[in-house]
Amino acid sequence: MPDASPTAPPEAPGSVLPGRPDPARPRVRTPQAAPEPEDGTPCPTCATPNAPRRHFCYSCATPLTDTARTEAEGPYAGQRPRLHRDRTRWIARAVVAAVIAAVVVGGIIGGPPAARAVQDHFAKRVQVPAATWKASHSGPEQGPKLAFDGYSNTWWGTGYSGASDGQYLEAGFGQPTDLLNMVITPGASARTPQAADPARPHEFDLLVTDSAGKRHLLRYRLNDGGPQRVDVRVRNALTVRLVLHSAYGTTDTKQVAIAELEFFGRSTG
Repeated sequence: MPDASPTAPPEAPGSVLPGRPDPARPRVRTPQAAPEPEDGTPCPTCATPNAPRRHFCYSCATPLTDTARTEAEGPYAGQRPRLHRDRTRWIARAVVAAVIAAVVVGGIIGGPPAARAVQDHFAKRVQVPAATWKASHSGPEQGPKLAFDGYSNTWWGTGYSGASDGQYLEAGFGQPTDLLNMVITPGASARTPQAADPARPHEFDLLVTDSAGKRHLLRYRLNDGGPQRVDVRVRNALTVRLVLHSAYGTTDTKQVAIAELEFFGRSTG
């Protein structure tokens, strides 16, 4: 029996490195013919002709129309774009500031009367009640006190039909008062005048007497409506007399009526 030669043991498989992807091969593009030159407006940047249908240069993309160029153009480097603000608001503010400055300067330059006018314009107002009252004539149960009682549904009446030209209603104050304004409620109430209501004052005078005995004559016209304010502006006033001249809604059977007179002066606080 022949001798068997020893057989070498099989070799163990060695370690294997992970697969690596092959690098992508460059693609070879087929050469293409250059585009045929277009016949049209030359580009303002590179002078390349462009067809009329184009809005941007096909070579350098520069805008070819004024609109596109304007829209594409922005601020230069380091330049801050302007903000569009409402100019009307600033103009109104400037006008108000100029008016206030003119009033103040006018008060300084114009002397004491102008300065007092400025003070009166900006003064805080308080109501000044009447201490006494009287009238040239009154209708039955329509005495002068009813024009100063604080109620707009009670009223003083002249007691005469027609315009009652020359009839008056007078208020007195307990001490000298710096009057600024007066509010008059014409007629029998503060509501819109009705056909059956008494007549209402139209033209009248205010005769204001101050503590020095000087009389200040002021003339006014009212609208045919509710409560209305008139400026008085008399320093150290003691009495105020309202003298009627003409009226709305006068007839042979209606008297002129005033529902309320309210006075406002400078606050001392």
